[in-house]
Amino acid sequence: MTGLKVLMALLLATAIPIATGMSMLRAEDTTRIQVQLAQMPQTSRKNPVLEDSQMVKPTQKEREAIHQMLATKPRQKTLKNADRKYLKGLLDKAAWIGFERRIVHEMWSEMSGKEWRDTERP
Repeated sequence: MTGLKVLMALLLATAIPIATGMSMLRAEDTTRIQVQLAQMPQTSRKNPVLEDSQMVKPTQKEREAIHQMLATKPRQKTLKNADRKYLKGLLDKAAWIGFERRIVHEMWSEMSGKEWRDTERP
């Protein structure tokens, strides 16, 4: 019985550092990948999923577009209460996630009937 306990203790003693080392290695790999993505120039990014997950600062034109959409009277049927709540929440945020910017552009285009153009953004 004591031999089995010793064997279990040895297995645990060797398994814990190996598992910890593997999790640390994965964290380091993830950090290296994130640093490489941050160093890539904006123009070389082709993957919309990556662009949609980045934090972006909204331009003044985007904030004004939200104000216009919320102030439109009579309210368009396409702008539901949930959409209004979502847009009001975006006004309070200092930075948006890329997909939030895309949603604002699409909503504005749908309501105005024009394609979104922003001269403030590169």
